[in-house]
Amino acid sequence: MKRVKEIWSVLAAVIIISLSIPAFAFAGSMEEAQGRYDAAECTKGDDSYTCEGEYLLLNEDGSGEIRFNDNIYTLDWELDGTNLSFQDEEGEKGTGTLENGRIEAEYMDYDYVYVKAQDAQKDGLVSQAANTADSSDGASGTQADENSQVNDSVQTAQDPVDLASIRTGSGPVVYDVTAREVVSGASGITEDSSVWKLDYIAMNDDGTGVFMFNMAAFSIRWKLEGTKYTFTDHRGNQFTGTVDGNRITGVYGKYRYTFVQSDLELPVYSIAPDRWNKGLPPVTDQADKLTDAQEQAYTRKAQELTDKYDVGVYVVLLDSSSRFTWTGNMQSLSEEIWAGYSLGVGATDKKASHAENANEAWKDSIILTVSFDNRKYDICVTGSYADWAFNPASQEMIRDHFVDDFRENQWNTGIGDFLDSVEDELDLASKGHVYSFKYSGMGRMIGIIAPIVLAVLFGYGIAALMRASMKDTQEAQNASVYVSGSKMKFTRREDRYIRTLVSRVYSPREKSSSGGGAGGHSSSGSSHTSGSF
Repeated sequence: MKRVKEIWSVLAAVIIISLSIPAFAFAGSMEEAQGRYDAAECTKGDDSYTCEGEYLLLNEDGSGEIRFNDNIYTLDWELDGTNLSFQDEEGEKGTGTLENGRIEAEYMDYDYVYVKAQDAQKDGLVSQAANTADSSDGASGTQADENSQVNDSVQTAQDPVDLASIRTGSGPVVYDVTAREVVSGASGITEDSSVWKLDYIAMNDDGTGVFMFNMAAFSIRWKLEGTKYTFTDHRGNQFTGTVDGNRITGVYGKYRYTFVQSDLELPVYSIAPDRWNKGLPPVTDQADKLTDAQEQAYTRKAQELTDKYDVGVYVVLLDSSSRFTWTGNMQSLSEEIWAGYSLGVGATDKKASHAENANEAWKDSIILTVSFDNRKYDICVTGSYADWAFNPASQEMIRDHFVDDFRENQWNTGIGDFLDSVEDELDLASKGHVYSFKYSGMGRMIGIIAPIVLAVLFGYGIAALMRASMKDTQEAQNASVYVSGSKMKFTRREDRYIRTLVSRVYSPREKSSSGGGAGGHSSSGSSHTSGSF
């Protein structure tokens, strides 16, 4: 009996071990597979599509998310060997394979190739930096000594400032978010990690910088006093916290943040590394769509408009938007360009009479950003005065002037039409008006013609009434032949409908986003009109 028990014990152990091996192997494969995979190819049948910004995110616990057609969906996923399957929150399924950091899958009738993001090393670098910070608490004094050089311009601009704990270099120092949580006591907030995981602080050693918050870029002024770190964005919101080694922790609004210094270079910085925090030229043709003569001519005109109206006018032509932003979003990219390169003109006497006049930190500008790989554009308007001058109807009018040229690959003509229409709007704003139907070419024409037409119609109506009254009198005289005694007999009666006057008020129809344009304000306060051509 004892031997039987021993045999059963051995069999049970063998069974448990046998079942555990696949489980451990599966757990290992899940851990190895986890990460972000960016869409590299997207096809449907024989047609290829641009899948910029689309990705597949696999978490170690089997959860994840997928970005498809500018929408983000949560999902659950499984990996059996190399066979990958997932299902999003709306029940749509995807199946494929995962091998060597490459996913080939079918989803929503499209065949995708996803590649494990090189930028996904961003998360690894952040984690590595976090571990370094934890292990270097005791050596913070040594690090402070090594990074004790202070830029004189910083002391002038942000006195007193001690950069002992901030590593400075040729470009902005980037701190990536590693954690964000709702401050205790705040309510009604739903956290979306797919948005805030792209937050960062980029700091120049002159006290300026950029804060990316929920895919919107804020221009900031920062300073460090001892270990106390603060910055104020262009809308007056403040971040207060502390610096410990290469880690920044603090509170911004309803959120508590943890940032860790990253070794990654900010993508938007590479548009013009030597110009960061010095401003871009009015026309930047990184995509080589203009001749040198055309670029110089448009640069002169844009600068003339900037000098005349105190609103920065810029055109940025890029070969691929995805090369210059982590977000993969055109609106975010435009704001990063504005904030990072300190574009625009602050408050001036010319704009002082307007209640919309902005503070110095919130500079007025209009920026046309164009990406040629996916044929997308964004008109970004920053600053209170510019937002007043370029209202939504005005932005749509400007868009209509250049988009038709772009659709025919007429880049030179399109940029010229953009600058011409911007000049018209700035001239109108300088006279205290903003774009409306009244000030459009058609509106002015109707304003001239309508009074003349109404006067003619009014005169014609008076004359017609006078003729009608005289005709009635003549008919009354002739009708006496039909009167017999005290009775009058009519053999025919006829009602005549003369005319109806209709009054119409013109109301421009708002264009839908399906027509190639989308507008609105971002949380940074900038307004946008975006679309494809």
